[in-house]
Amino acid sequence: MGQTQSQTTRDAIITFLEGISQPFPPVTPFDKEFYAECHAGAVRRGWPPETIGKHLAGGVVMGSTGYAHLPNRSTRILIAIYTACGIYLDDVFHQDIEAVSQFNQRFFEHAPQADPVLDCFAQVLLELGDHFERVVSNIMVTSTLNAVTALTLEYKTQGMTMSPGAIGYPTFSRVMSGASEAYTLFIFPPSFTLPAFLQTLQQAMIFINNGNDILSFYKEDLDGESVNRVSFLAAQSGKTKQVILRELVEDAVKAHNNVLTVLAPHPEALAAFRAFVAGYIGFHASATRYRLEELKLRSVDE
Repeated sequence: MGQTQSQTTRDAIITFLEGISQPFPPVTPFDKEFYAECHAGAVRRGWPPETIGKHLAGGVVMGSTGYAHLPNRSTRILIAIYTACGIYLDDVFHQDIEAVSQFNQRFFEHAPQADPVLDCFAQVLLELGDHFERVVSNIMVTSTLNAVTALTLEYKTQGMTMSPGAIGYPTFSRVMSGASEAYTLFIFPPSFTLPAFLQTLQQAMIFINNGNDILSFYKEDLDGESVNRVSFLAAQSGKTKQVILRELVEDAVKAHNNVLTVLAPHPEALAAFRAFVAGYIGFHASATRYRLEELKLRSVDE
């Protein structure tokens, strides 16, 4: 990525952060105690301790930033393990797509998975109903199963030419792969009634998906990745990736502000969402995989 392109990416991220009134935060100190609890929980659910490694670290950061406001520590641990399983799947599915493609069917049949980490993941899904309201946990499970299916879909559509008429496909595939329904609903503790937050689901999903696309774009473009939403939208529309990035910023800010409006009559739900947003940005700032420190984003706020 050339210097000019890096600068335009940096400008887009700054516009995004300013639009949601969030400064680029300092790196969150890694919580070793929380990591130890998550490690024990993952092993107890079947994850072989010798393969946890870097996958769990990302989940721990998510659990201790984006969802730090949740009152139940065991719920935060479950979210951290859930996230770690997702990171594991994303890292290894190219080497074992067959195990991934069998996950949903084996989950439905309560059959052993082809990978012990997938057994751990299946157990986490079964426990969601112990932590969240039944409708909410059902949506979380179906969202997750779609995300697993999306990995197989990605594998089977490698090299697919994006048709200019395929309006909506890039966003459809992004929503399917991101489990954004689950990550949105994780925000709200089970003590909140559904009417207090459910109407924000679609707009909060836009914020979460776009936010990740915006904050991961720098790293993905440096790595030459093309199987992502920004690339798909650019190919489908004929626009440049930088134009697409700016459009994602505009939509993310608009969605964020819409959520604030809908939650305004529900102070506790509003506070939960605001806490999540700050933590979500903190997660990306703290996860070295995104390489955001290279863009020197913090200097604009100091």
